[in-house]
Amino acid sequence: MSLVLITGSGRRLGKGLAIEFARKGWDVIIHYNQSKENATETKKYIEKNFGVKVFIFESDLSEINSALKNFEKIFREVGVPNVLVNNAAIFPERKFLNELDEEIWDKTISINLKAYLFVSQVYAKYAVQGSRIINIGSLGGIETWKGRIPYNISKAGVIQLTKSLAKELAPKISVNCVNPGTILIPYEPSEIDSPLVSIDKIPMQRYGTVFDIFDAVYFFSTCSNFITGQVLNVDGGYHLDRY
Repeated sequence: MSLVLITGSGRRLGKGLAIEFARKGWDVIIHYNQSKENATETKKYIEKNFGVKVFIFESDLSEINSALKNFEKIFREVGVPNVLVNNAAIFPERKFLNELDEEIWDKTISINLKAYLFVSQVYAKYAVQGSRIINIGSLGGIETWKGRIPYNISKAGVIQLTKSLAKELAPKISVNCVNPGTILIPYEPSEIDSPLVSIDKIPMQRYGTVFDIFDAVYFFSTCSNFITGQVLNVDGGYHLDRY
């Protein structure tokens, strides 16, 4: 039986990925920080509908040293996942340069980039040959959005981190990145869902869904490990009009 760990999977995109992996018959480890109720509900839903094993654990990724101890505990007690999906991230309020402060910068970089690095590091210590790491990036990592300096930099860092890890961890672990475009999650609306672009600017004439992102994540989870260090934009072709 295959096992996947998805950070930030109690709600929104992470929740959707957890459910879809379970639908494919995978056992799932759900990580959350402040969304205990959501994580518990997701666990119950998966167990009821798909009959796979589900484990949940809490960790604040902004406190990386204590978080890594929790990840090691999970690996020892539950097992080492075949796939790690680094998904947990924040999308801070829009702030222009003169409004930025150190707290916003540090928190964004800490969760969106630093945690990806060190969770990957501890995972690599336990992982077996043929394991996979999939980083959830963003089109914000290849574009420049007004008032989003910390987010843009953090996601650009995720893209470069993916390539660096792919080189460093080969041939044991393949590492790839999925960049979602504008996706809508109707079962858990958020201010993040306020469209960043209008549909007429997306060649496929729609916004993305959890299923679109899962298709890319699952591909990297099951494809040949000869595919590594790749960055896949899942955006309906939006980036084609930008360059």
